[in-house]
Amino acid sequence: MEPRFPLRAVTIAQALDAMASFAVRRAVSERVAVADAEGRITAEALQASEDVPPFARSRVDGYAVIASEVESATAKQPVRLKLGGEVRMGEAVAPVLRAGETVRVPTGGALPSNAGGVVMLEDTSLQETIGESDGVARTIVDVYDGAQCDRHITPSASDLHAGQQLFDAGTVLSPAAVGLLAGANVSQVEVFRKPLVGVLVTGDELVVAGEPRAQGQVRDINSVSLSAALRAMGFVPRRFAIIADDRAAFAASLEEALASCDAVLISGGSSVGARDYTPDVVAAAGGPGVIVHGIRAKPGRPALLAMIGEQPVIGLPGNPVSALVVLEAVAKPVLLRMFGKHDAVLPYRARLERRIEVEPELEHRIAVRLVESDGGLLARPLIGTSAQMHTLAFADAMIVIPQGCGGADAGAWVDAIPFSRSGTGR
Repeated sequence: MEPRFPLRAVTIAQALDAMASFAVRRAVSERVAVADAEGRITAEALQASEDVPPFARSRVDGYAVIASEVESATAKQPVRLKLGGEVRMGEAVAPVLRAGETVRVPTGGALPSNAGGVVMLEDTSLQETIGESDGVARTIVDVYDGAQCDRHITPSASDLHAGQQLFDAGTVLSPAAVGLLAGANVSQVEVFRKPLVGVLVTGDELVVAGEPRAQGQVRDINSVSLSAALRAMGFVPRRFAIIADDRAAFAASLEEALASCDAVLISGGSSVGARDYTPDVVAAAGGPGVIVHGIRAKPGRPALLAMIGEQPVIGLPGNPVSALVVLEAVAKPVLLRMFGKHDAVLPYRARLERRIEVEPELEHRIAVRLVESDGGLLARPLIGTSAQMHTLAFADAMIVIPQGCGGADAGAWVDAIPFSRSGTGR
C-alpha cells in the first residue's frame, strides 16, 4: 500500500526514509584545476596518472651501492669502492652501477636501477689514490657498515602506482588530498558545483544586526547561522530578505526561491498556529508536495520536509537552536544527496559528564562541549531553551538520546556528532 502523505509525528529515520524515495536534483559538475579543488566534492572517481615516486629515491645523504658488495663491511675491514660520480637533484642518473663502483646521492636523489642500497655518509670515508699503472688520481669510498643499506631506499611506486584509484565520487578533497593528486600528475578534477540553497526566514519581530531595533523586536539569527552551516556543508546560500508574517508575501518569496535555487530552507511558520501557513503554501507550490510534517524529536517537532519536483524544501523551526539542529539532523542528509553522497562525519567517543533526563516519548539531541580528562574525552551537556543560542555557540557536538530512553547516566559512553564546520570535511 502506498504511504499517505504527509506523514506526521514520525521519527527522524522514518522521515529520511520517506524522503529517500523521491529523486533530488543532482548537482552539476565542472572541471577545475587541482590547485583550486580543496574543499570541493568530487563528481567522479579519481586515479593516479603516474607512479609516485616515479623512480627509486635515496632516503639519506650517502652513496648508492650494489648491496651484496657491502653487506660484509665493518670498521676493521671496510669495503673499498670507486667513486663513479654524483647524482644531482632533478638530473638523469647513470642507468646502472658497475661492479665495485658507487655514486654519491643526496636525500631524495634518483638511484641507478641496480642500486640495492644506500650507505649513509657517516658510515663512509673518502680516500684519494693514484693508480700504480696509469698514475691517474681516483677517489675511493671506504664503507664501514652496509648491513642495512637497503632500508635507505624509497622504491618507485611505493606511494602510489599509475591507475590506482585514489578517491571515490562524493569525496570532500582535503589539502593533503589535492597535494596527493598533484603528486600523481592529476592537474584537473571533476567536482560538483555548489548548489544554490535559498534561505527564507519569516517573522514580523525580526531585525538584522546593525539596524535599529524597536521594542518587541529581536535580532535575526537564523538567516546568518543557517547560511553559515550551508556553506560549511558545501552549498551556496542565498539569503532572502526577512519575510513578514503574511501569506501572500511568503508565497511570492517561495516562488522566487524555487525559480532561482536548487533547494529551499524555510525557518518559521511550520507549526500549527493561526499564522503558520507554510505547509499549505508549500503544498500548493507543486508536487509531490509535503512528505513529512512533524517529527518525534526535540528539538524539531514542527519540521516539514517536502519535494517540489526534484527540489527539496525543508521547513525548520523558528527558534534558532531548533533550526540549526534540525538543519544538521534532517536537512543535511537530504541536501547531500544532491552530491550523491551520505553524511560521513565520524563521531567522537566520549563519556557523559553528568546524567541527562529527557522526555522518553521523543528522540532528543543535546549539545555538548568536549572536555579532556585523565580518562579521555568528557561530553559536558549544555542545557538551555531552543532560543538560547549559547548552547550551540559553545558546543563542539551533539549527542542523541534515543526515543524511549528517558535519559542517559553519568559516565555512559556516547557518540558526539560534530557540527558542520568549514575546513572539517563535513
